[in-house]
Amino acid sequence: MNRRDFMKFGALALSPVLIKYLNDWTQGTVENDFEIEILSDAGVGHILWESKAYPQGELLKTEYLIVGGGIAGLSAAYELRKENFLLCELSDYLGGSSSAKAHQDQYFSQGAHYDLAYPKYYGEDLLKTLFDLDVIDYDYKKEQWVFVDKQFLIRPDKESRSFYKGVFRADVLPEGKMKDNFEALLRPFVGKMPMPTESIDPKFHYLNRLTFRAFLEKRMDLDEAFLQAIDYAMLDDWGATSEVVSALAGIHYYTCRSYFDDNPELFSPPQGNAYFAQQFIRKTPQERLLTNRLVKKIEATETGFKVEVVDVKKKVVLQIETKKIVYAAHKNALKYIYPTGHHLFQHNEYAPWVVVNVVLSEGVTEPVFWQNEYLSGEQAFMGFVDSGAQYQPFATRRTLTAYYCLEPTQRNELLKIKDLAPSLVEQSIVAIEEVLKTSIRNKIEKVYLKVMGHAMPIPRPNFLLQNPNVDALTTGIAYAGVDAGHLPLFFEAANSGLQAARLLLEGA
Repeated sequence: MNRRDFMKFGALALSPVLIKYLNDWTQGTVENDFEIEILSDAGVGHILWESKAYPQGELLKTEYLIVGGGIAGLSAAYELRKENFLLCELSDYLGGSSSAKAHQDQYFSQGAHYDLAYPKYYGEDLLKTLFDLDVIDYDYKKEQWVFVDKQFLIRPDKESRSFYKGVFRADVLPEGKMKDNFEALLRPFVGKMPMPTESIDPKFHYLNRLTFRAFLEKRMDLDEAFLQAIDYAMLDDWGATSEVVSALAGIHYYTCRSYFDDNPELFSPPQGNAYFAQQFIRKTPQERLLTNRLVKKIEATETGFKVEVVDVKKKVVLQIETKKIVYAAHKNALKYIYPTGHHLFQHNEYAPWVVVNVVLSEGVTEPVFWQNEYLSGEQAFMGFVDSGAQYQPFATRRTLTAYYCLEPTQRNELLKIKDLAPSLVEQSIVAIEEVLKTSIRNKIEKVYLKVMGHAMPIPRPNFLLQNPNVDALTTGIAYAGVDAGHLPLFFEAANSGLQAARLLLEGA
């Protein structure tokens, strides 16, 4: 292990208490006999450079091409399932940031990992689609859409606990008068913050033009501890603190469901939101979903588009002719792939995330909590999810999945992830042991580490409510994905793919 790299990453991730602990630890030597497997798409640049020497492959023709196989791309594919379409995804798996991994008899998420029951005022198009997929059903008594696979609901008494300076508490926000005032301030917005966000009443659009911090500080006094708790929540879902994200995003977080009065169903299968990806795939022609395909260049023609695609496995460059495109991949790549559309997203900013799955050789023998939120000190380490609280009746193992949210300026550090991985895993183990108050090191079978350099778009002021598809019918290309002006949530991603596909179908 490189001690300098260890301390460099450690300094940006954990609390001062843990840093002292790690300083003490690095004076000695810790021997680990488990393997660390790293998954990262950081090698895209190398593939692009190397592909210049690849031979030409076959010519494919299709009516619709979908670029990107995340949730948005898959929902678009489902909508186009009866049409002549192809989907191209760079990775060797589908789902994007909603991906999963298996180790022996253990299944675990490597990205987005849960969703909540949907209020009846959410967008009916996607709700109907999820109903048709047998994912949700309407509960007339609760007046909300609930999940069909009840075994994947997390029991309320196992949902979460927050760890703050060595003490556990039930909620991220500390109890007291300040929390009461905060709730009173936001309560009028409950029921007024639906998804998709473009359906929000225009009278609330002013909230998209200022930061959440500015909104709050004008209306109430916030102490440091309470502000830190709010910032943790913003980082956890939006990738940045309250002084960065818009008031619309911040208020939406707390009021998109009636959290103040109810405890909506929490749905978290072992594979996380890869569950939803699997439901789209299940009812879509799978031979049209092409993985290990890097879309290299899109060029408009008189009849549609000519697209260069690298077959990463066969090391050839394919040509695809298509009439229309749903672009559901990261928009930061447009400047290389399709510069014509880059200006629509040139101000997007993305939060990098790292996921660390620590697989233990033993199952759960004591009561556990599903979400263990880590509020002590620096916020890059967000805490961990414990598979012991999820439904896996035949699993003999347990996975502790740690999450890190980094600053956009730290993205380049992730290019050195192979060098940093041992220290990052070590500090994850130390932090998990601090929360669990027990040793796990001797039970570790293997560690999986996933790097997402552009994990989520940060909803800064003026990011939401954009409509990059105004000219879709004339250009023949529609944009989908949460980085097309949406909150980084499953519902937003899936709905954006659905609407992009419908928009192109309407112009057929």
